Amino acid sequence: MLVFLLGVKAVGKSKLTAELNKFLGGKISEISYGDVMLEIGKEKGLFTDREQIAKLPSTIQNQIRQAAAERIRALADKEDFVFLNTHGYIYTIPHHTYLPGSPDSVSDLLRPNLILLVEAEPEAIISRRKMDLERTGRQREIGTVQEVAEALFYERVSGVHISMRFACDLKPFDNTKAVDENTSEISKLAKMFEGMAK
Repeated sequence: MLVFLLGVKAVGKSKLTAELNKFLGGKISEISYGDVMLEIGKEKGLFTDREQIAKLPSTIQNQIRQAAAERIRALADKEDFVFLNTHGYIYTIPHHTYLPGSPDSVSDLLRPNLILLVEAEPEAIISRRKMDLERTGRQREIGTVQEVAEALFYERVSGVHISMRFACDLKPFDNTKAVDENTSEISKLAKMFEGMAK
């Protein structure tokens, strides 16, 4: 099963997946779209950091995104539960526009079975972005409450579109609380996945 794990930067997709994986006995393999794109970008000598991707022209971003989709689909065919950590839309720095993170040309190659839309309150996301910067020094746009709310809206639009295109389930999940404070809801989510796997 290929699960599109959609959500804005620092919404907590990876931490949620790690906690969910404990309930599912380690059956989840998480693949980050950005990491695969970075791998391809390095191979082509285009960039060395994920944050540089958004600064490239849209045409080059789309080419790399399509190459990543082909590589991910090949990996997904070998695994039971694959969570593809990605974004529905990406805010592009050069033009201040939103570029589809999973356009139809890419989604058609991936053919997802389920969309897990991870959401949180904008204030929680901004707080996590600031903590990431302090803890790791990782440079990423922090954004305002209004900007993050807008990005969350576009993620939801993308999730609905992909779900309709592939007639697959869409599961929104509120990840505002820290994972260790949200085990009850994560447990329910794990049971849903167990039921779908049967």
